[in-house]
Amino acid sequence: MTWSTSEIEYEGLPLLLRKPDHENIWRFKDKLTKLVSIEHHLDTVTSDGLPEKKYNSKLSDFDHYMCSLFDKSNDGIIFLIETYSGKRIYYYYTSPTFNIEPLIETTKHKFKLTLEGWTQDDTGWGFLDEYPVKLFPQ
Repeated sequence: MTWSTSEIEYEGLPLLLRKPDHENIWRFKDKLTKLVSIEHHLDTVTSDGLPEKKYNSKLSDFDHYMCSLFDKSNDGIIFLIETYSGKRIYYYYTSPTFNIEPLIETTKHKFKLTLEGWTQDDTGWGFLDEYPVKLFPQ
């Protein structure tokens, strides 16, 4: 899968956005209605809250793993990665019955990182509608 990246300013700090170039992400809207966020607290950041380059390069295996969570499953898709203010947040839409907690725990142990996750019902994909920039054209 190919990815698009952009950088915007949000509340005076750089916000790095990375999103997969889904051919038509909206085809998943009726089936994948749970919004999942997995937040990684970055250990080494610069004064603007972005990861230090050497530290960031050490995260490539973890990042690939997070981007591939649903490659062999129809239970979810990744749709956005934000890097902002000392955090990297991975956003997914999953099926309403999918339990992300076991995956988060496995990932914490595998990579020895601090991760926090939350989920919420987002049947209408309001997160994307309300996002400060248009991520996916309809």
